[in-house]
Amino acid sequence: MRTLAEVTSEALALPVEERVVLAQRVWNSVERFASSGMERAWMDEADWRWLEIEEGKAQCLPADEAMRRARECLEADANTERVIP
Repeated sequence: MRTLAEVTSEALALPVEERVVLAQRVWNSVERFASSGMERAWMDEADWRWLEIEEGKAQCLPADEAMRRARECLEADANTERVIP
């Protein structure tokens, strides 16, 4: 069995057009698990975060910094060894 890191590495080595097709297929395989309740929960979370910002309880980051941090987290997660059944 291959690990998640191996599968990820293989996927990222594909040409961009094939990665787009793969991403769409993966999304299609999990999209049905997203419920309207989950969507409502995310909207509630967004409202709560906006209120925190407006009240000065949360601090915003510039988009480039937020994206840098998100990429670091994703890369760290992609490098975590998981077995793909």
